[in-house]
Amino acid sequence: MTEVPNEKLSPWYFTIRYASLVIQQRIAENAVHGLDSAYDQHNLKQLEDMEQFLKMSWDTWMNDLALITRQEVK
Repeated sequence: MTEVPNEKLSPWYFTIRYASLVIQQRIAENAVHGLDSAYDQHNLKQLEDMEQFLKMSWDTWMNDLALITRQEVK
C-alpha cells in the first residue's frame, strides 16, 4: 500500500479535474473536425478513475479529522 500525503489531495484533485475538462474540450473539438479521439477518451477514463480515488481519499481524511476533533472536544 502506498501512502498518499493527505495535504496534497485537494490540489491533486483540482489538477486532475482541470485536466479532465481540457481533454473533454479537445474530444469535442476533434468531433467537430471529424478526428479520432480514442486515445483522449482512454486518458479521460484514467483521469476520471484517479479523480474518484482522490475524492474518496479526501472524504475519508476529512471524516477521520472530524472524528479526532470530536474526541478531543469531549
